[in-house]
Amino acid sequence: MNKAYTIIIPIYNEISRLQSLLSFLEEYSWEGHEILIVNDGSNDGSEKVLRRCQFIKLINLSTNKGKGTAIIKGLQSALNEKVIIFDGDLELNPLDIKKLFKLNRKNKIFCIIGSRFKKLSPYKSTWNFGNYIFTLLFNLLFNTNQSDVLCCAKAFYKEDIHPNNLKSAKFDIDIEILAILTKKYKKIDTILIDYKRRTEKQGKKISYFDSINILKRILAIKYNL
Repeated sequence: MNKAYTIIIPIYNEISRLQSLLSFLEEYSWEGHEILIVNDGSNDGSEKVLRRCQFIKLINLSTNKGKGTAIIKGLQSALNEKVIIFDGDLELNPLDIKKLFKLNRKNKIFCIIGSRFKKLSPYKSTWNFGNYIFTLLFNLLFNTNQSDVLCCAKAFYKEDIHPNNLKSAKFDIDIEILAILTKKYKKIDTILIDYKRRTEKQGKKISYFDSINILKRILAIKYNL
């Protein structure tokens, strides 16, 4: 059985963090995993750096399409049956990718979801409040007990997520994938991921408009809209 994973990481204008990210990812390449980076129309020089990197598989989008589109492109090109999705902005610690190497059909571990919080405090920040609301709504509608539905870190079998059926182009992709896995499996393993949030000045990209898309996606999936 092939134990290798395909690690899909969408990138958009992360030139200041790119070398650090690649240094983390190189170890996974040595272990035989496919490192698939989707450059989502970066205009900051990221493409030039990525094209020089020999151990990654690069998908280059000429214009910025959004995180969802980038992940769909990655899934369409993934070579391994086991897939990991992870962000490339270093808010999450790339060393924690190792925590996701636990898929095992014999042990009935079909998917793993990352969580950035042991316990989410809705009043700590605006970001936390929004995540709290979306997580609460998701749990109510899908009868789950998730702690962080917007965390990007996920591991699953490629056959469970058909990229051509995915509809999310932006940050709502995380909700859509989680909903599909939730509908298929009663038990979803969750692991704690080290998290260091950055500010908008530091490059954080999710916005109010993305929140509207996420809300629409939750309702659309639940009610087949």
